[in-house]
Amino acid sequence: MPFFEASDGTRLFYAEAGRTDDRPFVFAHAWGLASGMWNYQIPDLLAAGMRCVVFDRRGHGRSDVPGRGYDLDRLADDLADLLDHLDLRDIVLVGHSLGAAEAVRYLSRHQDGRVAGVVLSAPTTPFLLRTDDNPDGPVEASDFAGLQEVMRRDIGVFVEGTSHDDYFGPAYEVSGGLGDWTRRQFFESPLQVLLSTNEAFITADQRQELKNIQQPALVIQGDADRSAPIELTGRRTHALLPHASLAVLQDAGHGLYMSDPGRYNAELLHFADTLPAKATPWPYSLSR
Repeated sequence: MPFFEASDGTRLFYAEAGRTDDRPFVFAHAWGLASGMWNYQIPDLLAAGMRCVVFDRRGHGRSDVPGRGYDLDRLADDLADLLDHLDLRDIVLVGHSLGAAEAVRYLSRHQDGRVAGVVLSAPTTPFLLRTDDNPDGPVEASDFAGLQEVMRRDIGVFVEGTSHDDYFGPAYEVSGGLGDWTRRQFFESPLQVLLSTNEAFITADQRQELKNIQQPALVIQGDADRSAPIELTGRRTHALLPHASLAVLQDAGHGLYMSDPGRYNAELLHFADTLPAKATPWPYSLSR
């Protein structure tokens, strides 16, 4: 299995598929999950002539579990280390939930010209915590503390607080097996990693960072997302980005990448088609 070493010595797992001369899609996974969450994107993107790269965030999946480095800056630097390791360019960077916050922080910290466009999927941006200058933030400080305490006592209570319909959306039929597999990943993630990364994205104020992003962007989210309500996350994120479009999947929840992969993948590929073409054009496309 392929691994690379981050700049602080942490060994991280990654996987890639597709030809090296195809446009690369790089995927940053959600909080508590791992790179396998993107299983239903890769076949369609490969069929459309794209290269796909996924990785396990530190502390997740097959990557090392160091005792440090779970702040957004370090997570963004891990992403930069991966892109440097593979020397990827002309990238479509896709981040879901916490992965969206990582993608934004990467673009803030690394002006390396590698990213052609960014997709923020069910984002936790721009700022979840309610403060004096963010009065509509969806997370009260007391609620955040309570959530952390629930996870410390019994992560199962937290996981069971989101139903199958809540996560995938009430209009979609997704097998119980997929739901169970998604939940199981939370139990397999070290508790200190869940707590640290949860704090990282809930307390991150990325309003100014979003305003500074110059790459074309796509915000994609379901309008039935209860984990990150679209009115407080996706629509606000879209409004702050200088060059962005918004795709809303009706009745889809936070897990829209699995509940409606056909529509989701078509939106990713349509966005890629709007970006400047590489020197050698791709002969394939996936109809929307």
